[in-house]
Amino acid sequence: MVPFAAYLRTSTDDHQSPADSAAWQLRLASQLISPSEGQITVVYHDVDQSRSLPWERRPEAARLLRDLRNPARGWSDLVIAEPQRAFAGNQFGLVFPVLAHYQVSLWVPEVGGRVDPDSEAHDLLMSLFGGLAKAERSRIRHRVRVAMAAHASSGRWLGGRPPYGYRLAEAGDHPNPEKAAAGVKLHYLVPDPDTAPVVDRIFRLYADDGLGFKAVAALLTAEAIPSPSAHDPGRNSHRPGHAWAASAVRAILRNPRYLGHQVFGRQHRQEVLLDPAQPALGHATRMHWQPSGSWVTSADPAHAALVDVELWTRVQAVMGSRDPGRPKGTSRSAPGRYALAGLLICHHCGRKMQGSHTRGQAFYRCRMASPDYAALPADHPKTLAVRESRVLPLVDSWLVEMFAPERVAALAAEIVAADEEMSTDPRIAAARRQAAEAQRKLERHLSALEAGVDPALIANRTRLAQAELAAAQAVLASGAATVDPITVEEVLTTLEVVRNTPGLLDHADPHVRSEIYTSLGITLAYRRDNGRELLRVQAALQGVDLNRVGGGT
Repeated sequence: MVPFAAYLRTSTDDHQSPADSAAWQLRLASQLISPSEGQITVVYHDVDQSRSLPWERRPEAARLLRDLRNPARGWSDLVIAEPQRAFAGNQFGLVFPVLAHYQVSLWVPEVGGRVDPDSEAHDLLMSLFGGLAKAERSRIRHRVRVAMAAHASSGRWLGGRPPYGYRLAEAGDHPNPEKAAAGVKLHYLVPDPDTAPVVDRIFRLYADDGLGFKAVAALLTAEAIPSPSAHDPGRNSHRPGHAWAASAVRAILRNPRYLGHQVFGRQHRQEVLLDPAQPALGHATRMHWQPSGSWVTSADPAHAALVDVELWTRVQAVMGSRDPGRPKGTSRSAPGRYALAGLLICHHCGRKMQGSHTRGQAFYRCRMASPDYAALPADHPKTLAVRESRVLPLVDSWLVEMFAPERVAALAAEIVAADEEMSTDPRIAAARRQAAEAQRKLERHLSALEAGVDPALIANRTRLAQAELAAAQAVLASGAATVDPITVEEVLTTLEVVRNTPGLLDHADPHVRSEIYTSLGITLAYRRDNGRELLRVQAALQGVDLNRVGGGT
């Protein structure tokens, strides 16, 4: 028997079932390797991860690459059922040499078995599939954008949160028969009786009374008028909602939908390299504002207008005179510039503190204390910033105490106990999600039948949902598969290496340091009370990769 690892990837953008997708990919992979007495012993399954992401940025693929370095990994070959799912662009050329270096053979159906590293034909074929995968993704993005532009030009609401001042109302069944059968409705915007008058007032305060963005925000906050996030907290859970912000006033004054027309394309999604010096890190998506001439606007009114053209024109003219150009904002920092990026939290409001550089020193600031908001939450300092060089020694000294020799044994016991509680087979969790989703589908189909939809239109979709539910229930009925728990000896071996982390970090660059802190599951909360500064440090040990520590000086 030859032990194999299998790499799977499932996209949920088109509502694929992770359990069903994994089942057919594993079946295809098993058929490929069974004639050679291959057996899949380990599965790496990425769900809802774009194929455009490099392997290092996909959780399961990154775990696979880490396991490659372990001689006791338990498998000697890797099988991928569909390479278009695994590789896009030049990713095969970046990953395959690593597999070959660790003497791991790659098997794919397209070549009938093992990919020969010395075969130009195999290399050309795999590179071709990567190009096709990239082209397919680009083609889908283009078609979706063109379709959305067409819908917007006809006045159809494209989805998302309604602008402040409006609420959503049903506009009939969806024109797609299958979606209509599932109970999906079209929507359009109607004025919200509570907030529509506030929009008109914001425009007049700015154009007629000469108030600026922050003055308008302060006035509305003083009058206890709920901000957009406070009025609709369900759709704005990521915002505090305690007060109006100047940026919210500005966004309202610049939104052309208040004229009654549907508008699409105000921002354009672009992919930019994370680090131009390291293209292999892949791209990140950034939104860029487009000039008004490139917007798509419906020819006819799509909903009731909240402001007239004359008032809108005056407001835009005033904004142009006060603010000649849209602020371009600060350039994004290079990846890894801040060692505590995403780890340091403001204790007063629970928001992540943002990194910034002043006079060559790295700082972390709470943006809640910025001038944008008309008021601050109770007990929140007016300014809150801390220098990175003051925090790092405290974190490292905490690590020294955490991994002190007298504490290692107790820490290992805690990790083993926690692992026993979390050793449930991931397939059980996936089956529970699949069963819940299938049950929701069946309930929607039943509602469609009760509404008078022709049963023939949804019969096939109902059978599919029933099959998904049955498959999930079968997995759940089998019980959780046993997962070999980690032992105290294994934990002690790992901790013996981790104990050296604080000393090694003295010579690591911020990017490597950030990776180590993240691997150790460190989170920090900073607060300032009556002139005293307090820092709370917590850690939840995760998979630790220390190969790069000390190598980034």
